[in-house]
This record gives sequence, C-alpha cells and structure tokens, in this order.
Amino acid sequence: MNTTTQPLSVNWNNVARVSKTTPTLQVVVNPLIRPESPIHDNVFAELSALQADFVRFAPWFPYPRLGVAELEAPSGGTTSWDFSLIDPMVEDFEKATRGHATILNFSTIPQWMWEPRPWIVSDGRLLVAGGPNGLSNAGSSWTDYTFTADVTPLRTGVHGSSTSAQAGLLVRMGDTFDGYGFLLSNYPYSSPAASGYIVFVNFSAGGVTALNAAELPFAVTGATTYHVEITVSGATLTVSVNGATVYTINDSTWAEGKVGFREANPESAYFANVKVTAPDGTVLLSDDFSDGLSRWNLPQRGALTSDPDAIDFSYSGGRTLQVPVEMVADYYRRVVSWYTAGGFVDEYGKFHESQHHYDLPYWGVLNEMEHGLSPQLYTQLYDAIVTAIREVSPQTKFVGLALGNAAQLDYFRYFLDRANHAPGVPLDMISYHYYARASGADTVDTYGPNTFRGADSFIATVAEIESVREQLAPQVRTTIDELGTILTSAATQLNPAPIPDGYWNYSGAIYAYVFANLALQGIDVIGESQLVGYPGQYPCVSMVDWNTGLPNARYRVLQLMLEEMRPGCKLVPVARGVVPGQFYALGIRGGNDLKILLVNKTNSDVTIQLAGITGGKARAVDQTSAGGPIRTDPLRDDTYTLGGYAVAFVVLPEQ
Repeated sequence: MNTTTQPLSVNWNNVARVSKTTPTLQVVVNPLIRPESPIHDNVFAELSALQADFVRFAPWFPYPRLGVAELEAPSGGTTSWDFSLIDPMVEDFEKATRGHATILNFSTIPQWMWEPRPWIVSDGRLLVAGGPNGLSNAGSSWTDYTFTADVTPLRTGVHGSSTSAQAGLLVRMGDTFDGYGFLLSNYPYSSPAASGYIVFVNFSAGGVTALNAAELPFAVTGATTYHVEITVSGATLTVSVNGATVYTINDSTWAEGKVGFREANPESAYFANVKVTAPDGTVLLSDDFSDGLSRWNLPQRGALTSDPDAIDFSYSGGRTLQVPVEMVADYYRRVVSWYTAGGFVDEYGKFHESQHHYDLPYWGVLNEMEHGLSPQLYTQLYDAIVTAIREVSPQTKFVGLALGNAAQLDYFRYFLDRANHAPGVPLDMISYHYYARASGADTVDTYGPNTFRGADSFIATVAEIESVREQLAPQVRTTIDELGTILTSAATQLNPAPIPDGYWNYSGAIYAYVFANLALQGIDVIGESQLVGYPGQYPCVSMVDWNTGLPNARYRVLQLMLEEMRPGCKLVPVARGVVPGQFYALGIRGGNDLKILLVNKTNSDVTIQLAGITGGKARAVDQTSAGGPIRTDPLRDDTYTLGGYAVAFVVLPEQ
C-alpha cells in the first residue's frame, strides 16, 4: 500500500533547540568480539568506521571470565587476579575508538562478594527470591502427575523500562538445567502488552530452547495469590489457574523428572500448599513448609564454568553484600589502576604489572541494579567506587545509575539529591535504558503499530526524569546508553525464531524516532544497543550480522544519524502535514543547509509532499538498501516516497 500525504510545512525560523545530542552505541563483551572470533576483524573495523564519541564498553555478568578480573576471594596469601582474557578485547576497543571519548563500564561485582539469598520459609510459605532453579529431592523417575501450588508472584522483576511480577513452576526436571517451566506473569511478552500470561519454557543444558507466551483472560497482579495446577500426561502438558484450564501444549522432549520453582534475579514469589499427585490419586509429595525445606534440594551457587564463552545468566545471584562497601571499591580501584597506571598492588601487597596507560574519560558505575540494589545502597556503592577510582585516575568522570527501568523515579530523586552523597563526590552523568518489545506473535507489519506507542510513553518518562534532574542537579548530563528493540522470540533462546529482514529496519526506525524526540528534550548522548548479539544472547539487538560481522540496517541508521544530525544543528518541528501514526518528520538546519528527517513508523510506503525539494537529494536506509551502503537518491520533483520503516534525510537544494 502506498499512501500520499498532505504537503509538509516547515517554518525554518521556528527553531526549537540547538541540538547537543551525540549518537553513539554500546559494545557488549561476548565471545564474538574476542580475537579468536571469525568475525572479530570485521566487527572492530565497523566500530572504527563509525568514529563515534561516548561509545560504551560493557563487560557484563553472563560472561564472568570475560568481565570479572578476580573470580575467587583472596585467601591464604593468594589472589585470583587475571586479565588475560579481558585485555585483548579492551585493547581492540581502545584501538578502534582512539581519539574519541569512551565510557568503560565493568559492571559486574565479583560474585564471591555476595551472599546468595536461599529459599526461606516466611509465614508458612516458601519465599523464592532470585537464584538458580530449585527442585524437589524426590521425583527423578516421576512421569505422569499433577503439580499444584498456591502461587503469589511479587512485583520485583525489572525488565527494561518496566517492572513485573512473575512466578515460575517446574515439571519433569531431570536436573536444574533440563525440563519444563511454566511462568505465571505480567511481564510484557507481547505488544501491546496483555495484563497476564502463561509462559511455556523448555530448558535444555541451562539454556532456553523454546518459549511461548499465551495471553490469559484475566490480569496477573503482584501480591495476589493464584491456585495453579499443572498436569503432565504423556506428551500433553496442561495448566489450570483457579480451576480454569488456560493452556495446553504437546511436547515430548522430557518424559520424567522432578518438580520445582524458578525465579530469575530480581524476581520473587511465594509458594504454598504444594502437592504432587499421581494419576491414581497417590500423593507423591505434599508440603506446607511447616517443617522447613527438608523436601527440597535448595539452589546452590553453581560452579564457575571453565569455558569463557559459555553464557551464564545465573552469575549475578545474591541479594546481600557480604563484604564491606570499601572492598567493592578497592576491586574497582585495582581494575582502573591496571588500565591507567601500569598495574596495581593486590590484597597481599604484590604488584601486578600491566604496562597499560590508557586515558579513562568516563567510567560507568555498575549496571541495571544487579542484585536488586536499593537507591540507598547503590548511592553508597557509587560514592565509595568513585572515591577509590579518583585516587588512581583523578581526571575520570563518572556515569551513574544505568537504570534498566527508567520509570523508577525514586532512584533519580535519591541519587540526584546532593545531600545523599559524601562531600566532594562528583555527579557528572546519569544513564538509563529503553527497549521497545515486539512479541513472537508480531509480524513485520505489526512491529511498528504495536510498539511506537510504547516509545511515546518512554519519551514522556524522559520528560519526567528531566524535570527531576533540572530541579535537583541541572549540571548533570544524561546518556541513554542502551536504546534498542527486543524481539521476545529471539532473545535468550539457544535456537531463536528466525528474524525477518524487515525487523532490522523497524529497529533502526525506533532508534531514529526516539533519538529525534530526545534531542528535542536536550538529552546529551543516545547510544544504540548493541554492536554484536547472537543466538542465546539477544541476536535481535545486534547491529551486525553475527555470521559475518558486516552491518545490518540498524548499523546503517546509526551511521546516517552520525553523519546528518551531529550536535550543533538546529531542530525545527514540522508545522503541518505529519501523520503521527504513520510517519515522523523533523526539520534540521545546519548553517545554510536545510534537511528533513523522515521516519516511517509502518511497513507501508508513504509518498510525502515537500515543497522546494526538487534538485535536492535524499539519503536513506530502507529495506532495499538494508545493511548495504546508505543510498543517495536525486530528487526530481517535490515528492519523496519513504519505504516501509525507512529512515531518510531529505536534503533541500542549496538556498
């Protein structure tokens, strides 16, 4: 379908703001950026080609050997400091971004500094708060049975810009890594989000091989109790909630195994009145937790895998910091000293030499409140870490918060209040994240209509945050250092659903649209997430093909924004002609140059009338150019056809 719009009207004298917003990206540490990776050279060549400022380098918890330099606690005069796997990636990153300010964000505190919060009995119920799967002691040979429990999910989950309540029950688990799970949830698995879901999960070797979210005819509400019944009979698995059947699936992967519970950090839920019954009515397990947890094999912190490339989403377990805050700060002081001061002295007085003397413009302090940090504890850690790092790198500036849920305004109010910080601790920059989420049920045609409204909600949230920042700390700058899209059918599954080609253009359109609207609010830095993802580790957020390391349309959109919308340009809202549900337009003035940013929010072509563009040109990323070079087209009349999910700058002829 091709739609022709009313003529656009731009009053070029109506400048809303001089942009100070820098387009950039984040580079997440994973095996595909290691020197051994077959796409390593292409990935770093493409990173270097962008010549972007404020690129964020983010080692994070699913790869502990690639992001944590001290994996074991010091003991008996011996330490475990080891940068041998980390250094090559840092060195390649520094080389590719030389001459540009960067943000290093070693976000993961070593796990040995945390006390795993075990399952506990509270008021006659089992409270599960994060951690690995836990299973019944008995049941390894159980085949057909019914598993029932009273389930109370708590709204402690944090996912992107939303909070959620989610409770997981497990059946036919051969061990903690293999079997079936069913989640009672209000996490937004689809767009627009439903108020409740049953989610089927097939676990294999610690990963997820299948995930299917079915909408419920009722809402799932945090702190509300539901009676859940799961029956496994042959290949048929059936779930009932409060007496009504809500889900049935046929799957023959697992024939026998135990029952259990699953809550991923920082999710939590209560479970009570647990029973497992055989088809003949024999009670195989009954537990009201009156005698503790004797019938259960409690989840334990798993042994660290020797494979540095293995994905381990359990590494961030633990809710209670079991070492002084100062010890966490000392860890980061030593990491920074390794990279800026040629080495460091360890806990037993031994000097470890690195010969690194990098400049460190910015350091990001932690990420997305791993371990469920409160505003108070996060701020305490921030102050201690910043103070320690300044001892060895006094010129470094700092990025705080890195919130996954931007709607948590209490974090901004507390952190930005100078009264809550130690004297002399700088507040330089804050950060937070946003991902538009499309479900597996969406198609290329529905991605945009179902998710741009959520992007508008995030843009409104940013205005609220800006109000808090202006009131409490107007000198503090802001980076949205993770902006992207997530396709729930291609997230952490080891064998994700195929990603349609048009998805990459849709994702680029989301970035361009949010970028333009946040530039109008004066946000300083907006980073696309992320350079490389791959199956098992969010392939849907990748900016390059994980098989070749070459760009997709998301990369090309960032390249286009870098070339056409640098800080210093003047932003001019379009007065008339925009169809809000169909496309977005923003005038850009740079000296005597006039151009219009156009973003198609749908998968249909739209022909746009723009008086005075004849003789100009259009630079576009669309589904024809895809991940190839940005296309430049001459404009021979006063119309321009914007392809589905295309991002284009229409450049007017010289005035």
